[in-house]
Amino acid sequence: MTNMGRLSATSILLLLSLLAAGSPSCAAAADNDVGSTIRLPSDTTQAAPARPWECCNFALCTKSNPPICHCEDEVEQCAPTCKSCEPSTSDPPRFVCNDQYIGDPGPICRPWDCCDSAPCTKSIPPMCRCTDEVEKCAATCKSCVPAASDPSLRVCKDIYRGYPGPRCTVDGNNCGN
Repeated sequence: MTNMGRLSATSILLLLSLLAAGSPSCAAAADNDVGSTIRLPSDTTQAAPARPWECCNFALCTKSNPPICHCEDEVEQCAPTCKSCEPSTSDPPRFVCNDQYIGDPGPICRPWDCCDSAPCTKSIPPMCRCTDEVEKCAATCKSCVPAASDPSLRVCKDIYRGYPGPRCTVDGNNCGN
């Protein structure tokens, strides 16, 4: 077969395959073939699974994108979304959710975002409160009252079981001194 013959045969086969693909019977067969359908992430409407904890102060997460997280918080009662709630090994009346979550670990549980003056007990974990006088308490604070020294400022009176978290200012010592 000559080069011209091969080219003609290839062209005819291409033309026949295009005609067959355009026929209604082939299009209907292709629509019924689920395996040939390409689905994009935007095609799915599944809701993201609920986080197994409501909030987390001590999240251990992988550096992957999205991260895979585990919350090390010891709590009085696990959230209803936690499937594997185990007694704490360091504080038996408390519990730890051993579930893993793919995505952002969520908000912190402390009743303040940061604190410069946090008197704490010497227990492990400590019981802390933040005596900082602020313009507005954090959204997680349940008992926000006017400061004694200046009623225009506020103090969060919540007591938190755990370490006080980050300092608000660089020169703050976060030790309650």
